[in-house]
Amino acid sequence: MTSITIRELRADDIDEFCRFLTVNFYGHEPVLQTPGDHKIVTDTPEKRETRLAIIRQGLSLVAVDSSNEGRIVGIAYAEEMVPNDLEINWNKVNEKKPKSFLDHVHLFLSGVEIRSKFFERFEASKALFLNILTVDATVCNQGIGRRLVAALIELGRSKGFPLIAVSCTSLYSTRVMSALGMSCVHSENYLDFKDEDGNVVLKPPAPHTSVNLMAMKL
Repeated sequence: MTSITIRELRADDIDEFCRFLTVNFYGHEPVLQTPGDHKIVTDTPEKRETRLAIIRQGLSLVAVDSSNEGRIVGIAYAEEMVPNDLEINWNKVNEKKPKSFLDHVHLFLSGVEIRSKFFERFEASKALFLNILTVDATVCNQGIGRRLVAALIELGRSKGFPLIAVSCTSLYSTRVMSALGMSCVHSENYLDFKDEDGNVVLKPPAPHTSVNLMAMKL
């Protein structure tokens, strides 16, 4: 543990960052473990452009292992969000009928976020929104995720954010956020989300049964 430190995620980390997401986020995110051949493309020029724009905000953190040439072992990928962003995201995913599995995931999560009304609940005009928290499987259960979020909370305070929020798609991340003082302001069960034919779309493995919008004043 003493060899693992937290620092800002930088633009020059982009190659390692994208590889890390492919293996540790796309490979282990509960929602994405829904049975089926979903053919998810994890890295494209468009995705990189979006990721770089968010990274350049200076609000994302990584855990690195100094005993292993500074290898990234955890990420807290976050951005500034304002109320209008929720509307833009919601309108964007509703412009067309969902075709791919990821289309359904984005529709579900953007709906959860807008229905949570977390900006209104906390009377905040902006928030530090944690998009992705993931840790390398080789260093799980060492408290790295909690360290990343704790550092992100302090970063948010230092930047003057009045609120931090995150959509927790796993039971484990929900527990981490709760232990750090966040509260659940909205929750929706995966089995309640169905396509237009009435089929359940999201079937993550147990014990992950719902997404929980967690938030806290800073």
